Amino acid sequence: MLPAILFGLVLLAIAILFLVWKMQNSRKLRGDALRKVRSVWLLIEQIDDPVRQIIEADKVLDLALKLTGFEGTTGEKMKKAGPRFRNENALWRAHKLRNTLAHELHANVKKAEADSAM
Repeated sequence: MLPAILFGLVLLAIAILFLVWKMQNSRKLRGDALRKVRSVWLLIEQIDDPVRQIIEADKVLDLALKLTGFEGTTGEKMKKAGPRFRNENALWRAHKLRNTLAHELHANVKKAEADSAM
């Protein structure tokens, strides 16, 4: 009787772990959330000032992460989202560039750098 109970508990634990893993890996923008992010992104692409464009793009990243269920600062959300991004390193470079532009006096960005960040 005890081995059967233990076996059942192990199976239950595996099922719970699988469901938690599946829920965490299925965070995707869908429906209205996806349309909202896309429409805001189209507006950001029309901005002429590269500094403002990068800062606004980072806000969209934060919104997208929030809409997919991540919490914290943008950086914390990015850490939690982890390898879901196709090019995680490029995304971090863009976020760090945004932080530089937002927090350092007289920070500027070259066109190529801004294009790469976008």
